[in-house]
Amino acid sequence: MSKIVVKSLEQNVNYLKSDSVEGGYKLYPVRYSTIKGNSLVESCSKNSYVPKAYMEAALVAIVEAIENHLLNGHSIELPDFGIFSISCESTVAKTAAEAGVHQLRGLKINFRPSTTLKTKLDNVDVELDGVWKCLDLTAENKVYERVTNTSNEGVELPEGDENEAVEPNNPSNGENSGNGGGGFEG
Repeated sequence: MSKIVVKSLEQNVNYLKSDSVEGGYKLYPVRYSTIKGNSLVESCSKNSYVPKAYMEAALVAIVEAIENHLLNGHSIELPDFGIFSISCESTVAKTAAEAGVHQLRGLKINFRPSTTLKTKLDNVDVELDGVWKCLDLTAENKVYERVTNTSNEGVELPEGDENEAVEPNNPSNGENSGNGGGGFEG
């Protein structure tokens, strides 16, 4: 079975879209790394017994075809995975005379997972890797300290000095930062 590890990080949260912004805790998945193309090719080759060179050539051809079709207005469906499509971000024109391409703020790639992938996602085991308090919610580069040990049951205080910032094993952005405060930046 698959497993996702999450961290609960204190963030600025605007409750109920009011003018009041306060701290609140949100879950973020721990990302261990980015799987590069060559590692993906190697994994696919081993799992399918297709030679690595053929798998590499196929991946390059598939990526080029997806890119070409997407950038020419088509949606792309990958069976049992999902559909990729392009959408627009634009301003609103109040009249037909004001409408036009100048409204475009940008194009975006969307992904809609297949039912099969959604079902698999619903069955992923999720584990909490602690709760992290932000030392200064107003800072641009946030620094966090662990306020609970890894636990899905109740709150356990960390060992040691309660004011000591503890560096996590895997912060949510996948990078440890030597910031001198003993915490990590988010």
